[in-house]
Amino acid sequence: MVTFFFSFACLAFALIDHHRAYCKNYKRYFQKMNTSLARKFRPVIALFIVINILILIFKKPLNDYGFDIPFLLIANGLLFLLSLFGFYIQTKGVRSANVNAFVRGLYSSLLLKMFVIIAAIFIYVFLIAGHVNKPSLFTSMVIYLVYTSIEVIQLMKLARNKNNAG
Repeated sequence: MVTFFFSFACLAFALIDHHRAYCKNYKRYFQKMNTSLARKFRPVIALFIVINILILIFKKPLNDYGFDIPFLLIANGLLFLLSLFGFYIQTKGVRSANVNAFVRGLYSSLLLKMFVIIAAIFIYVFLIAGHVNKPSLFTSMVIYLVYTSIEVIQLMKLARNKNNAG
């Protein structure tokens, strides 16, 4: 029984030591990766904040023109999250030496965005019972184009930096 306890204790200490070393290396890698990703993603974060502020500042005129404010805020948040996930997936593809990884990342991001947006539109139409707010929907489409263009510009800069460095 005593030998079992000592062997279990040695195994536990070995796992703890391995975990500590792994976390230290992972933390260093994640900090290095995270700073460059966050730096490249700043324009998208700024766009999200600016659009939310503009929607809240011009709430009264937008309501007067028939816009659905909660829909715009939710759509902006959803597009921001999709841009975040898509940017992360595509960044992994850009950093990979394999060209196929870049294409997979691009298509994965595209399919993720497409299916989530289609599901969100179906949920919206189901909840509203068919009375779709067209100005808000078209405004969300324009916001999507702006998010996508900023995301593409940042990914092109990242790919250009990778090509210049390597």
